[in-house]
Amino acid sequence: MELVKKSRGEVIMTKLEQLRRQKNISQSKLGLAIGVNPNIISQIERGWRKPYPKLLQSLAAYFGVPIEEIANPDGSLKEMDNKTA
Repeated sequence: MELVKKSRGEVIMTKLEQLRRQKNISQSKLGLAIGVNPNIISQIERGWRKPYPKLLQSLAAYFGVPIEEIANPDGSLKEMDNKTA
């Protein structure tokens, strides 16, 4: 069986929904808690929108995880630095 590496967008979609469900919080409550329109959370989870860096920071802070855990397929800091430089 061939392993298919997920894109950053797919990783963010999956991880955001996973973290949100672990905290048992709705998309609406999460949006309000971090100061964004709840529709943005829905759009990210559906893959219709990519989160901007400040939003990623807010999500990571809210869930108490490093940004890499949400945004990188392999959690690599180096990969994140190279792609944002």
